[in-house]
Amino acid sequence: MDRNGVIHKPCPEVVRPTALTVETYPTQAFLQELLTSSLILTEDWESLSAADRAVLTRCKDKTELLELLSAQGLLTQYQADRIAADKTFGLVLGNYRVLDRLGAGGMGVVFKGEHLRLRQLVAIKVLPLYLSRDQSTRNLLRFYAEVRAIAQLQHPNIVRALDAGEATSDDPEAPVLHYYVMDYIEGKDLEDYVREKGPLAPSEACDIIYQVAGALQEAHRHNLVHRDIKPSNIILTPAGKAMLLDFGLVRQFRHRVTEPGTILGTIDYISPEQAVDASTVDIRADIYSLGATMFWCLTGRPPFQPKANIAQELVCRQTQPPPSVRQYLPHLPPELDGVVTRMMAVQPDDRYATPQALMKVLLPFLRVESQENHFAPAMLGSACAPAEGQVRPAESSGRLKQHRVLIVDDDPGIRTFCALALRKEELHADQAEDGLRALAAVQEQHYDLVLLDMLMPGLNGREVCQRLRQNPPTANLKVIMLSGEANSDSLAQVLMSGADDYLAKPFSITQLLARIKAALRLKDAQDRTDMLNRNLLAINHQLEQSVNTKDSDLIHARNALVLALAELVMRRDSEANSAHLHRIQQYSRCLAEEAASLPAFATQIDPHFVHLLECCAPLKDIGKVGLPDHILLKPGKLEADERIIMQSHTIIGAETLKKVAKLHGSAVAFLQMAIDIARHHHERFDGKGYPDRLQGNAIPLAARVVAICDVYDALRCRRTYRPALSHAAAMQVITEASQGQFDPGLLTAFEKCSADFERIHREVTE
Repeated sequence: MDRNGVIHKPCPEVVRPTALTVETYPTQAFLQELLTSSLILTEDWESLSAADRAVLTRCKDKTELLELLSAQGLLTQYQADRIAADKTFGLVLGNYRVLDRLGAGGMGVVFKGEHLRLRQLVAIKVLPLYLSRDQSTRNLLRFYAEVRAIAQLQHPNIVRALDAGEATSDDPEAPVLHYYVMDYIEGKDLEDYVREKGPLAPSEACDIIYQVAGALQEAHRHNLVHRDIKPSNIILTPAGKAMLLDFGLVRQFRHRVTEPGTILGTIDYISPEQAVDASTVDIRADIYSLGATMFWCLTGRPPFQPKANIAQELVCRQTQPPPSVRQYLPHLPPELDGVVTRMMAVQPDDRYATPQALMKVLLPFLRVESQENHFAPAMLGSACAPAEGQVRPAESSGRLKQHRVLIVDDDPGIRTFCALALRKEELHADQAEDGLRALAAVQEQHYDLVLLDMLMPGLNGREVCQRLRQNPPTANLKVIMLSGEANSDSLAQVLMSGADDYLAKPFSITQLLARIKAALRLKDAQDRTDMLNRNLLAINHQLEQSVNTKDSDLIHARNALVLALAELVMRRDSEANSAHLHRIQQYSRCLAEEAASLPAFATQIDPHFVHLLECCAPLKDIGKVGLPDHILLKPGKLEADERIIMQSHTIIGAETLKKVAKLHGSAVAFLQMAIDIARHHHERFDGKGYPDRLQGNAIPLAARVVAICDVYDALRCRRTYRPALSHAAAMQVITEASQGQFDPGLLTAFEKCSADFERIHREVTE
C-alpha cells in the first residue's frame, strides 16, 4: 500500500493468506489487502479464534477495524496510525515490516522492525526522504559507507549489520527508500541512563568506557574512525553490555567522502581537530570524544559549558583543556582524573595512541565499590601499591583461599586482563597462548580452574576441554569457557564438551570474578564431598563387615554422614533446608511400609529395603552440588537452556556415586540404591520424565517412592514463584492433576497413609 492507499504485492517469500470469509463487508477487501501485503502476518491472523476473526471480518468501519487489529496485537499502534493516515509506503521493506519508530538523526530514521519469516526483531535505519531524493549526493555515499563499515566489524560491543536494500513504489513521484538492517538491542542509551540515574560510580563508568574502547579497537583494526562518539550513541543492555551504534559519520583512511574543512560530529563531544577538518582525523579523535563521554558519565554534565554561539564553543575546544573531573567529584582518585584529562588533551599526540592503550590504563579501575561506596582502584603493580605504613582495606568475606588458575587464550590482551583481575583476589594465575601449551601445563602443575578460550588456532577450546575430561589431571578441575559467540548453540556445544560454565566476551572484571568465585566455591564443596564420601565408605565398610554384631554406633555414623553430605547440597539451595531432608526420610519409610502391605510390592519391599531407602533418600539431589550458582540460585523461571543444565543434576549425582561404587564394592547395595534415587527420581511413570525417559516398572522402585515424597514436600513448601499448598490441595495435585507421573500402585498406598504425611510435615520443621 503506497501513500495514496494502494497496496502493492508482497515480497515473493511471503505465503499468501487464505480467504477471510464468504460474506462481504465494505472493509473486508481492505483487511484482505493488509494480509496480502504482509502488514498483517497470516500466521497471526490464523492464530486468532474463529470468534475473534468473525468480529474483525464483520467490522464495517475502517477506523474501528484498525483499533480492533491493534487491540488483538495484529498491528502496532504506530502501524495503525500510518495506515489510517494512508502513509503505508515503507511499512514493508523487503523481508521486513516496520513496527515502530525508535528515533532519528541527521543521517537516518531508525525503526523497530521484524523479519517476515524468522519473526526476529531488528532495527532498520532508513535514509531520510529529503536525502533519498538526491541520490547523487555525498549523503547517499556516506549512508552506504556506514553499512559497509558495520558489515566488516565483528565485535560483541558493536551492533551487527544484517541486511541492506532499497524499496520502490509504483508511484513515480515516490522516492526510493534506502535502508539497512541491524540487530535490535533492548536497552537504554547512555545519555538517558545518566539523566535518570545521575552520575555513575567510577567503576561503572570505567566498565562502560572500557567496553566501548574495545569496540573502537575493532574499528581501528579496520582503519575506521567513528567520528560521532557520544552518550546517545551507546546503548546499555539490561545485562550491562555497552553497545556502540551509529557509524553514520565513519571515515575510512583509504577513502574520503567528507569535504575538507567540513565539521561533523556533536559539538559537546567533538575533538578540536575534528571541529576544524573532519576529513583528516584519526582514531585519536574518537578517544577524545570517548573521554568527553566518560566526563559525562562521572559528572552528569558535558565537559564545557555552553557559549553564546557555536564559534566561541569551537574556539574553546581548540585552545582550552577540559576541566578536572575532580572539580565536580572531589573523591575521584587523581589517577583516574588524569586518564580523562589525557583522553581529552587538545593535541592528538598527547592522547592515548590507540583504544588498546586506553583499555590497558583503565584496567586498574575496573572493580566494584566497597560497602562504604568509596572507590578504590585495584592495587596492580608497584605504581598502585599502598605506601609504606598504609594498610589495605579488609578483605571481603567473599575472598577465596589460595587457588591456582590457568588462563588459555590466543589474545594477549584477554590474558593480561584476566591475570590482573585474579591478582586482586590473590589468586595465582599462569598463562598459555594455545591449546597444546595448556595441556602441557596441566600435566606439570596442579590447577583448580582453567579459563579456556573457545576459538583458538590449532587445538580449539572444545577439543582441549574434551581432553581434560577424558584424562582429568586433577580431581574436580573446573573449566570456564570464554567466547564472543553468545548464543544457545554455542552454549550447548560448550556444555557437551564438558565445561562447567560459560562467559561471553566481552566481560567485566565483576562478571569474571563472580563466575570464578562460584566455580572455585563449587570445587571446594566437591572436594569436601569427596572427603565425606571417603569417610562414609570407610564406615560403611566397617558396618557391612560387622553386620552380625549389629553395631548401632556405626549405623548411626553412616546415617549422620549421609545427612551431612546432603546438607552440603542444601546449603547451596536457597529454598531447601535440613528439615526437608528429615521429612523425606520419614515420608519414604511411611510410604514404603504402606506399599509393602499391597500384593504388588509385598515381594519387593522388606525391612532391609525400607532401612536402605530411609538412609539413601536424602542423597536424591546430591548432583546439585555440581550446578553453577547462577542456575541453582536463580529466583525466577529458568530459560530452556538453563533448564537443561538444571536437569543434569540427576546425571551428575549418579555418576559421582558410581565412581565411588566402583572403588568400594562392599557397599554395593547401599550405593546402588543411592544411585537409583539420584538418577531416576525425576522419571515419570508414563516415560516423559528425565534423564532417561524410563517408563513403568523400568524405573527403580526406590526412585518411584522418593518421587512422590519429593513432590509432596515441594508442594507443601512456599517457593518464590508460588505459595505453599494445603495438604488437601497437594493430595489433589498428586492424585488427580498429575496423570501419568507416578506409579498407580504407589499412589494407592500414598492415599492410605496420607494422614501420616500431613502429620510428618506438621511436626518436622526447622
